[in-house]
Amino acid sequence: MDERAVSSPDPIKVYDARWEIDDFSDQQVRRLFEATLIYARELRVDTITIARDARLHAGHVAEIAADEALRAGFQVFLLPDPVSTPLSYFATLEVSQRHPATMGLTVTASHNPAWYVGVKFTVPVARAIGLDCGPQGGLTRVRQIYHSDERLATSPGGALRLLDLKREYIDFSMRQVGVGQQELSGMSVVLDAFHGSAGPELLEALQRTGARVEPVRIVPDGNFPTGSPNPTSRGKMDRAIELARQSGCQVVLGVDGDGDRIVFGDAQGVFSAGFAAVAILHAAGVAGLPDRPCPVLYDPKVNPLALREWTKLGTRPVLFRNGHSQIKDYMQQIGAVAAAEESGHYYHRIVMGEHTVCCENSVMTVLLFLRAVSGNPDWLTELRQLQDRVSTTGEFNYKFESDHVRDSALAAVVGHFAESGATTVTATPDGVDLQGTVLSCGIEHGDAGIDLETGWFSGYVRVATNEKSVVRSYFSADRPDDLARIEAEARHLLADKFNGRVID
Repeated sequence: MDERAVSSPDPIKVYDARWEIDDFSDQQVRRLFEATLIYARELRVDTITIARDARLHAGHVAEIAADEALRAGFQVFLLPDPVSTPLSYFATLEVSQRHPATMGLTVTASHNPAWYVGVKFTVPVARAIGLDCGPQGGLTRVRQIYHSDERLATSPGGALRLLDLKREYIDFSMRQVGVGQQELSGMSVVLDAFHGSAGPELLEALQRTGARVEPVRIVPDGNFPTGSPNPTSRGKMDRAIELARQSGCQVVLGVDGDGDRIVFGDAQGVFSAGFAAVAILHAAGVAGLPDRPCPVLYDPKVNPLALREWTKLGTRPVLFRNGHSQIKDYMQQIGAVAAAEESGHYYHRIVMGEHTVCCENSVMTVLLFLRAVSGNPDWLTELRQLQDRVSTTGEFNYKFESDHVRDSALAAVVGHFAESGATTVTATPDGVDLQGTVLSCGIEHGDAGIDLETGWFSGYVRVATNEKSVVRSYFSADRPDDLARIEAEARHLLADKFNGRVID
């Protein structure tokens, strides 16, 4: 192999590529894009969109991607300034109206610490891919090429055009949800952007709809000076919640580093995504027919009381695994109108021209939530009352000295609760691997809905897909005392028995 050869491992994960910046050389990153573009040619792609978020290394990686694409003769549309991942998807969909054979590359590492970087991929038309997800296996095919001798031929004709589509993205998003100028006048919002890329986009959208906004950490800063840009981690939203108390703001919003993960709350605290989705689904008008409810996907961490509320809106909750690319692909397969993950990811079925895609759009998600609250101020009270009936841990994560120790720790947690009488589920009803284990007790899913016994609990434990040697855990329960005991037992195994270290 020549000087561009690479050795194992590669940076490809389950639904994107993700790596620590010191783990892969520029040569290896260039090889990743070479493999991606060989795959693009197999799909007859002729146009590439490239966007990046605010993290420090993202600009450099985006430039490598653009260099490779231009060298190979592709038409390249580049968004040079930091943007959110949802805006990047919009840009790819917009370019696809004129150039249907478009692949999208978004350089981001989402909520990960500043020393991570990565890439999210879409193929025509704005379809997210992952491992074993997408044409020819998606990223599985890219991985095969990455480790092969295949080389990308140089070709003339490459052309670069710059894009700035923030205003168009906001206009489109407002039209999609039917929220007009000044329509949210009277609403007051604390917006914590965690120094990520989505802050300016959301601030402008909220101001155009008439909302009063108290901004926090609004300037994109790839150093992430206050820590990992993950609003779902315990305590991360405390500053915004306190500001809401002081300022009298009705709603609290937090978004992660690339703007596709959202936390909703008020001056009393944050809402779990399952309950926030009740307001969002209501505002979106997703109700189906009585004998044919609309399918809406949920991940294993959404609590069953929230799901019971979803069914009252005329939806049919459908269990699916974590994984952004896989969720969006499955939405297309079954005709789902929406999806929500407890990690704060919300997905929509979006139409532009002749194309229908399933993806994140944070402006749409935020405006739907605010429209629900604006139309009925009691929504916040109702959501808070529902949430107060459920106790949740939030996601807590432990890092271990090796993948072997991580796997042993995970098996010990599952074994402990199974021996205590919990039901364990590792696949959906139609056989899709959940990439983790659902633990539950006192919960019955039937044709008539969801039955909950007093003292029920639910949990989901899994291996992190984008970070080394990490176990992620999340539990919800009917009673606070039960939850405290369950969390303590899990943490004891992870920390004391296997020397795990708590991380964001």
